[in-house]
Amino acid sequence: MITLPQRVPECGEPQPRHATAQLSAPAAALLRGPGGVARLAALSRLLLHRYGVGWDVVGVADDGRTAVCHDSDADQETTPLGELAHAVRARPAAPPPEGEPYAAVLAAPAEMPPAVLRRPVWTLSADGGVLHLAHDAAVLDAGSADRITEHLSLLAHETAEHPDRPAGDVELLLPAERTLLLETWNAPHTPHADTTLHRLFREQSAHTPDAVALRYGDTDLSYGQLDADSDRFAHALLPYLGAPGELVVLTGERDLDLFTAVLGIWKAGGAFVYLDPQLPAPRVADILDLTDPAVVLTTASGHTAVGARARKVEALLALDQPSGPPPDTARPDTTAYVLFTSGSSGIPKAVVRPHRMHTSRIRLEQDLYGPGPTERHLLKSPISFREFVRPLAGGGTAVLAEPGRDLDDHYLARLIHDEGITTVSFVPSMLRLLLTQPAFRTAPALRHVFVGGEALREDLEDELRSLGFEVHNTYTLSEADYVCHRTAAPAAPGSGGPGTNIGVPLDMRVYLCDPAGRLVPPGIPGEIRTGGPGLSDGYLGQPDLTAERFLPNPHDPGHPPVVFRTGDLARHLPTGELEYLGRIDDQVKVRGQRVEPAEVETVLRGHPGVADAAVVSAPDPDQGATLVAYVVPAGEEIPVQRLREYLAGRLPDFMVPARLASVPALPLLGSGKIDRKALRVVPRGRPELDVPYVAPATPAQRTAAEAAARVLGLDEVGLDDDFFALGGDSLRLMLLRGALETAAGRQFALADVFAAGTPRGYARLLDTGESARPPARRPSDRRPRRRR
Repeated sequence: MITLPQRVPECGEPQPRHATAQLSAPAAALLRGPGGVARLAALSRLLLHRYGVGWDVVGVADDGRTAVCHDSDADQETTPLGELAHAVRARPAAPPPEGEPYAAVLAAPAEMPPAVLRRPVWTLSADGGVLHLAHDAAVLDAGSADRITEHLSLLAHETAEHPDRPAGDVELLLPAERTLLLETWNAPHTPHADTTLHRLFREQSAHTPDAVALRYGDTDLSYGQLDADSDRFAHALLPYLGAPGELVVLTGERDLDLFTAVLGIWKAGGAFVYLDPQLPAPRVADILDLTDPAVVLTTASGHTAVGARARKVEALLALDQPSGPPPDTARPDTTAYVLFTSGSSGIPKAVVRPHRMHTSRIRLEQDLYGPGPTERHLLKSPISFREFVRPLAGGGTAVLAEPGRDLDDHYLARLIHDEGITTVSFVPSMLRLLLTQPAFRTAPALRHVFVGGEALREDLEDELRSLGFEVHNTYTLSEADYVCHRTAAPAAPGSGGPGTNIGVPLDMRVYLCDPAGRLVPPGIPGEIRTGGPGLSDGYLGQPDLTAERFLPNPHDPGHPPVVFRTGDLARHLPTGELEYLGRIDDQVKVRGQRVEPAEVETVLRGHPGVADAAVVSAPDPDQGATLVAYVVPAGEEIPVQRLREYLAGRLPDFMVPARLASVPALPLLGSGKIDRKALRVVPRGRPELDVPYVAPATPAQRTAAEAAARVLGLDEVGLDDDFFALGGDSLRLMLLRGALETAAGRQFALADVFAAGTPRGYARLLDTGESARPPARRPSDRRPRRRR
């Protein structure tokens, strides 16, 4: 294992230690003589390049007193090994500033580096047939030093034996490291499950036809009834479908008819594309254009944009159809559904997900947890195999959350408690809110808590485990499902590492690679590339992007044949677990949803009053990250509210930046690219709104305004400022409700807080406990239709 320091302590005494490695005879000859220091410097620079760090390599001039920096303009990939040393130039320069790590090379071994070099992480020298690495044990551990020395010895041998070989072609991994990465720490080669999602359900239905499959409000739907209803629906769909995997767009709120239709689509051999009724109309048009569906289906609550072209689910269910299932044309590799996610090109990406991608995960979880008829899963998403099909493949029950209330922590906590839910899936930001609810903390049946979509912090995990819940931290992607998993607490809690422990792969092969696609040594950060049963089939209608991200597997040819470049950065821990470190690009997760800032920028630039725009992410303690947009006006400054309305009419709500600010120009780097680091300062000032600033006057108004400002991360909020115009969202609305409840000592309905809208309205709630204006009809006022 190699653990490289991010910073060097600026105080404390160095702890000198030494590591050595034997040099081969050719390598020893290479490093002997006057050019030896330049060759050591070249080897050091190549090694640091392979480790993915840009440290300087320093040394001393011939006078023994002057510090030098060993620079080189040689390409570390294409330059022949033997020419790397010729490109090294020693220029007088002080070592990097205190705290920055760097390496040093010397002509002969030394107990301590010369004082002029201050505190390098290591100092390299060669003496006869031995390579010496003097290091500071307070900065670099002995195991890392040993492995670094071995790598340098290997590079020296390769340079001596193959001076004409391009530097990028050299294999850096030692045999023991390769064994760790490909055998000891990786998942076994696993074939996918040879079945389909609807076949799993049908087999279970045959065993437990009278058990409850779906529960919605006070309505239960048995396995037998759901099986029969979805069979009839499948028969009704057959005239619209041709080849297996043809796409069917399905829109509607979460209810029994929606999930009956999903099963029916699969049984008819089709694949569904879910269209959220809350999506803006332009995005709906993009999805319909890209998918070109064989048929569009809508429930009574479906998106209005589908219009007359849609067939009514209720009408198809009412048709007389043959009993029993239709011919089963779907196979494990048939597309089950298409999932849309944010795309950097300005249009959403459509990920093609086959049946085997999820049947394999269901089989995997059945082996891990042995689910059975006592399982009750909270079902709050129309496109979650874990919440929908997994319980139905094992005889359990999926309990539907009411539409519009899946982002109400009070309601969810009571539902989990009162319905005896055993298994839930949430992002960490939602779990923090749920933990404030006594009903969640005391839920009598809750056992499994699946967490994903955001970094799981140690304090949150500890609190969940202290309540007796089994916490499953999953690393999963739209393109590759269930890549890594961790159920046990981290092997080394409190280690203070820079990332999040995401566990180990179970049946997906995982490779950490450098930018050239080579495996990185254990402990060195690399991009996650993965393949196996949970891999998707690429992007619908985007063959070039598919070819760019889904690559032939050079590490285990044929096992699996294709790997996905995730863009996520991770490193191996000494236990073999993976530590997620972040992204290699600008992609970000907001409230558990993937966002490509470039897509938001493209939409902003489409506004006639915008000359240019940049969107960046900034850390957010409540939801992982928040989006901040900087806009260069084409003329007069555009009011923030108008920009927010423009974006909300074209993007899902989680993609609308919480902060929007006008700037005269975007900061640029020397290369001409936008300096995004310079923009990652979240504005705390109150934006210009349609209403003037009015200061709060009464104690209740001041409490309400301070609560809103605190939740929104602003310095001040006016009495008549609209919460959502200031960047509020569904999660922050729940945080605001919690703050108001703490101030008032009583609970408020989320609909009432939403209706209040401004600090003036919140103050009225605090003063009277009544709504500031009549609340809109809540989803809970609608009763689910009873099924016969």
